[in-house]
Amino acid sequence: MDHTRFQEAQQAYDAGDFRLAAKLFLAAAGRGTDGNGAAYHMAGNSLMRLRRHQDALTVYGHALRDETYHKRGAVYANLGTAYSALADYAKATESFQNALQEHDYATPYKAYQGLAGALLERGRVEEAAVAYRKAALDPGNPDPGKALVNLGLCFMGLGRPADAVEAYRAALGFDDYQGRGKALANLGQAYTVLGEYEEAVRAFEKATQLHGHKLSAAAAAAYDTALAQARPHRETVDGWETGEIAPLAQPDLEDTAGWDASELAALTGMPAAASATNTFASSDAEQAAASLGFGDDDAVADFFSLTDEEMRARDRDVRRANRAENRGGGWKRVAWIAGIVALVIVALGAAYAFGLGWPTQKQSTVGMLVAHRDGKSVNSYWVAVPGKDLAKEMAKVPPIKSYTIDSVSPSSQTSTVTVTITPKEGAPLHYTLTLAREGVGWKVTGVENDWRTTGSEQ
Repeated sequence: MDHTRFQEAQQAYDAGDFRLAAKLFLAAAGRGTDGNGAAYHMAGNSLMRLRRHQDALTVYGHALRDETYHKRGAVYANLGTAYSALADYAKATESFQNALQEHDYATPYKAYQGLAGALLERGRVEEAAVAYRKAALDPGNPDPGKALVNLGLCFMGLGRPADAVEAYRAALGFDDYQGRGKALANLGQAYTVLGEYEEAVRAFEKATQLHGHKLSAAAAAAYDTALAQARPHRETVDGWETGEIAPLAQPDLEDTAGWDASELAALTGMPAAASATNTFASSDAEQAAASLGFGDDDAVADFFSLTDEEMRARDRDVRRANRAENRGGGWKRVAWIAGIVALVIVALGAAYAFGLGWPTQKQSTVGMLVAHRDGKSVNSYWVAVPGKDLAKEMAKVPPIKSYTIDSVSPSSQTSTVTVTITPKEGAPLHYTLTLAREGVGWKVTGVENDWRTTGSEQ
């Protein structure tokens, strides 16, 4: 290895010039692998900084061929991170496990955290919980609170809120943990599920008042529930005492899990709290559509399957019929036609605003899932995207055993559909699909897991 070039590369890396650093590290390695493990390792790190994950895989592979290199555990862990970035979670799992088998690996907590994230992506929640626990217990982990919070989220996903409470409380026991507000909000939600409403209220108020944490929509709903159950006393506001007039009806929160997409709602097995996050629920759209005569899929299909030319032809037929019926008719006919046109325009505008289209959001989602399940192309269900990007998006969806459509949240331009997918292996997972209007119909633009946490990155 060329040590002079290696030092130059290290200086470029420290200065944040990762492109130059990658070139210099590779130049320092020269040819062959023996004795060049460090140069390839750092070249791979530079490429990761540049988000060139596929290239990083190749370079890390060269580093592992140097049998004399003593930081093989770190290389394996970084290899796992690269595979995770490419959504190849099976190989990521294998790489993190290889890192943990290296006896001289100095930071096993990083591999445990990466392993847990990859296992979650594969629906293996119990194994992920074990990995997060080991990461938290690693004496070399400078921030065990992060792993403990993720452990708590796994417990919630497994339907074990009492264990989640203990994990969150353990995280809060570290005075230097920076995510205390988040941990307290999660603790409040766990207490709410357990029915310990006073404890839940205290946790939520500490999160917001002491740590300035902004509650998510689901956490805020859980806080309202806990507050109503824990403190149902009467209050006087501007001369009126609550209870003097009938209270407004409140939404029934018993059927909601109280977790949002960023907090492993997909793994809880509980109903999603869609009504807490959507300002215009799909049922509202269906009712509004029904009032305009578009209350079922057949009606929507007939309405939106007409081309512009067919619409113009229909309008010409109407005008001819009117002329034949009463040539030279006066203003009444004009007013009648104008009224019809106005109604059509209103109906079109309302349908557009309510997110109606053909194919519908649900039809595009179901078509894509069925095609993916059957091993067929899904390209026709997506808005045009590069092939590599589409493959990366679809890699997030495991082989499908079965699926259900949980909710559809429509709007005029973009919509979201939440689905529960039961993979051929592992527990059911929840996903949120985003769709965009293309013409009069809808196509998919993105797929995201609904359980992602903020603490699983290395």
